[in-house]
Amino acid sequence: MTVSWQKVFSTLASERLREAYARAVLGEDVEAGSREFSKLVESELLLSDGSVNDAMFKDVLGAAAHARPQGVDRFFREGRLDGLPAGQADRLAVLEHLADRLFPAGQELDEPVVNLLVATLTRDIPTLRRAFVDSGFLLRNPDGTRYRRVSGG
Repeated sequence: MTVSWQKVFSTLASERLREAYARAVLGEDVEAGSREFSKLVESELLLSDGSVNDAMFKDVLGAAAHARPQGVDRFFREGRLDGLPAGQADRLAVLEHLADRLFPAGQELDEPVVNLLVATLTRDIPTLRRAFVDSGFLLRNPDGTRYRRVSGG
């Protein structure tokens, strides 16, 4: 059974249960009624023999830890681009991922539409738009008013 940090905190929110748990940690008699003792065991603060569950906090923290993002996901925070990667391979991977996600292949888009799409990812619209063009994911008309997605970079 994996216990959540919420269960631990809700158990320790009770002054009586906190005192009983503190006594157990100090090696004293727990002095808790059967109902209180059951709550301490259910929250995994105590083992069924009344001893302190030393592994519980480590288990709760491990369960709550978020996995580190992999691939292009590591360059995003809360769904927005955290910045273009410095490394060329990572930069191209991120731009290709975004171009595939944002721009329909072969379709021409007006600059305001491109700007709206890019704005969903970053506040620095000109830099990201230019990166798409410089890396070959978007072709810009000579007058700069229309863009077209191309495959590959």
